[in-house]
Amino acid sequence: MELEKTYIYQVWLQGSFSKAAEALFITQPALSIAIKKVEKEIGAALFNRNQRPLTLTHVGELYISHIKKELLLEQELKQQLDDLHGLQSGELVIGGTHYMNAYLLPSYITQFAETYPGVQINMKETSSDQLITLLKDNKLDFTFSCEESIIADFDSYHSFDDTILLAVPQSFYLSKRLKGEALTASEVAAGRHLDPDCEAVSFKEFPAFNFIRISSHIDLGARTEKIFDEAGVVPRSKIVVPQLVTALSLAASGVGATLTSDRLITGNENTLRFFKLRSRYTRRQYSLLLPHRSYTPSAVKAFIELIKK
Repeated sequence: MELEKTYIYQVWLQGSFSKAAEALFITQPALSIAIKKVEKEIGAALFNRNQRPLTLTHVGELYISHIKKELLLEQELKQQLDDLHGLQSGELVIGGTHYMNAYLLPSYITQFAETYPGVQINMKETSSDQLITLLKDNKLDFTFSCEESIIADFDSYHSFDDTILLAVPQSFYLSKRLKGEALTASEVAAGRHLDPDCEAVSFKEFPAFNFIRISSHIDLGARTEKIFDEAGVVPRSKIVVPQLVTALSLAASGVGATLTSDRLITGNENTLRFFKLRSRYTRRQYSLLLPHRSYTPSAVKAFIELIKK
């Protein structure tokens, strides 16, 4: 891609000339001169310079749209050339949340890296909503989602499931009936909660104890709100955290109860009781999502086959 287009694209990404110049390792005056030259040639401004951060004019939007298409073509060409080497080289860019990257993907990453040592694996980590934005912008080779409305917008492959459980500190008061339905960490790790005869309880049965919420931009945070609404309860929020792992750690320390994934439970969380909840939102089915491209690299196809096994 021509140098001027690289400059324009970077200004759009950074939202300012100064930040773009820093990222490009050139002076701001040199960057401004280069972009003004392009604007003079096309007879229109590309950026609304009186707005902060900078925004695109209508002509600028058309220009950036063209640059994105050009970048995608260059990316696909590179991937096709890499594929000529039979997965002996190339790059795989995977997007996931902290939970996904740390707890669901490691075994697959290990297998892939051992099978295709020449392929560089680049893992991106951010929130669920940001991952979808990155996928739409073709910044990822794939990501994962358990949200049906999102999955429907992409080519997808079912990957793995998990179950949401309620984790309550052992020190919290519970009725005799609830204590009888509680699961230990070792029982959860063994999959006892997945048995059809394992009793599910309603959120309504629990007393008004302190509850640790997860930020709503995380899937479990948004799903928590649905579970509350479904049960018609409003738990007393003690603290809001950005990650499932943080919430579980705080719950284990007795700060409050929280919702967690069965995939996080190792069997050693002895300060907690776990409960299978009566809710349609506790079963999550994750799918691998592909970006809207005309070409799917061989490395991506190989990872999909690994997931399917």
